[in-house]
Amino acid sequence: MKSTIQKTMGWASCPGACALLVATLVSWPSVSWAHPGGADEGFLKGLFHPVFGADHLLAMVSVGVVSSQLGGKHLLRIPAAFVAAMLVGGLMGMAQWPMPLGELCIAASVAALGLGIVTTTRGSSPFLLSGCVAMFGVFHGHAHGLEMPHAVSPALYAMGFLLSTTVLHLCGLVVGELAAGRESLSRGLRYAGAAVMGTGMVLLVRGAGI
Repeated sequence: MKSTIQKTMGWASCPGACALLVATLVSWPSVSWAHPGGADEGFLKGLFHPVFGADHLLAMVSVGVVSSQLGGKHLLRIPAAFVAAMLVGGLMGMAQWPMPLGELCIAASVAALGLGIVTTTRGSSPFLLSGCVAMFGVFHGHAHGLEMPHAVSPALYAMGFLLSTTVLHLCGLVVGELAAGRESLSRGLRYAGAAVMGTGMVLLVRGAGI
């Protein structure tokens, strides 16, 4: 009984975290933009960056969904691997380290994660999934770091995009958990995964100039 209550409370907090991010995105600009150049500007820029890029947004929510589908101890380990790898990639981007085909790799990650939503089950290989997710995290983080505005705090900027990424993962976890055990919702989620995969393929084709 205790574990059931703890799980329920834990998952109940995830929608609240998602709502908190939305509230922050809505309310913070009116505060920080009234005081341009403030120390919080870097945090705000980082916070917005993953949310308003369709490729980043789809990938990060998809990581949460796939982690939920895999379940068990990997429920949080896989999102954590993405966030840790994204920090590494972000530092590389801030240092202006080149990453050839970075945008194409990001588009490919969207397609691959969409495919993951369609195909992942409890019996899928966690090691292959973790490795792919970590690699994707490096590419997404590099893009964040590379596009960091000048004259902002790198630390606050990184904190911003790490926070919003974590909350997007949580949103994906919530979606996956809500669909678990419900045939119609699970089917709809896999259709959504196919749509994400298709979007990634379109981004990939456009990025390649085909």
